[in-house]
Amino acid sequence: MKNKILSIVFVALMVSISGPSMAWGKKGHEMVAAIAYHYLDAATKEKVKKYLGKYSFEEAATWMDESRSNSYYDYMRTWHYLDFSKGAEFKPTGEHNIITVLNSAIASAKRYDSIKRKDVQYDLLLMFHLVGDLHQPLHVGYPEDRGGNDISVRAAKFSANLHSSWDTEIIDAAGVTLEDCYKLYDGYNAQEVSDIKKINIMGWMRESRSFLDTVYGFKDNYLDKNYVDNAGIIIKKQLLLGGLRLASLLQEVFATKG
Repeated sequence: MKNKILSIVFVALMVSISGPSMAWGKKGHEMVAAIAYHYLDAATKEKVKKYLGKYSFEEAATWMDESRSNSYYDYMRTWHYLDFSKGAEFKPTGEHNIITVLNSAIASAKRYDSIKRKDVQYDLLLMFHLVGDLHQPLHVGYPEDRGGNDISVRAAKFSANLHSSWDTEIIDAAGVTLEDCYKLYDGYNAQEVSDIKKINIMGWMRESRSFLDTVYGFKDNYLDKNYVDNAGIIIKKQLLLGGLRLASLLQEVFATKG
């Protein structure tokens, strides 16, 4: 009996180690949601609250990750990312990935006055999370290393795989805060903010992917201080852009109907 219990624990541990990492982690996703809330107009904010129901903005942003513990939602596992090889062009297919699911959720949510409220809530939960995921470069990474999940790295303050380093560890190590994101926003002029908020899902994906050379710019699997600091700057920007663009999407969804 004791050996059986130990075997079960070992299998569970191996699954937790080898399974894909979550984008941004709880803190990052909550920051994206908080930024969206901060810059969202009052009328749209109230409509979003109405359809989210029991979920706060922050809870909505983490729902897809927290649902991973429930096997009922296993069908969503491939929805968090899109991997294709370096130098290749993404060609849309019939598969469910972060791009197809996000586009579908947006289109469905726009019919909020003619579909069931629980379906609108579901669409919003997907939008809140996947917009955040899309702005984490390794969620549009390379299949050869599963978006950095198969690469072990170490830094002065942590050891992890490359993916989870960008999800959570660097946010803490570089000291990225919500206040940092707001200060970064203050450095943009009105035209720059307008350009940032233009809705272009494929453009956002390409923008995130453009950071991958920097993401892989380390030697001997060690992330030195310069790497962590530069990564912190990218992450701060991507969290801000994710929040602003989530707000923009929510405004578009609820712009024309009652």
